[in-house]
Amino acid sequence: MFIVPEWVMVLVTTAVVGIVVVFHYEVIQLLSRWSDRRQRKFPDEGRNRPIILSVMFVLIFAHVVEIWAFGAAFWWLLNHDGFGEITGYPSVSLLDSVYFSAATYTTVGWGDLAATGHIRFLAGTEALVGFMMITWSASFGYLIMARTLGRDEQG
Repeated sequence: MFIVPEWVMVLVTTAVVGIVVVFHYEVIQLLSRWSDRRQRKFPDEGRNRPIILSVMFVLIFAHVVEIWAFGAAFWWLLNHDGFGEITGYPSVSLLDSVYFSAATYTTVGWGDLAATGHIRFLAGTEALVGFMMITWSASFGYLIMARTLGRDEQG
């Protein structure tokens, strides 16, 4: 059976994007419920710092998990022929793939590594998804801070 690299690339990209978006949604839902319960439990005791810091650290952790998901996809594809390569290093390890993923996800693009071949589809999609997940987290973080800090001002 002949496998078309383009279709494999689209399927892998779709799977990773789906996993990342659903994971991010679930993390935000859990954080939202947790912060609401915590704010109701301690409404006027000035306990906003642990809520805000916990939310921010969990969001950072979520982004790291998402970067690793994309990095693992890059690494898996790079270990199979016909999908392209990441140029800049003689060989690309799992950590190199995660580093490339972090630079792509955050849209920093340091320029020391570059995707070639079909794998560019995954890289381009990751840049868009990473930008969306970061802005989603920033918006959510703002809402949590507004709710949490707003309660202290009212109390």
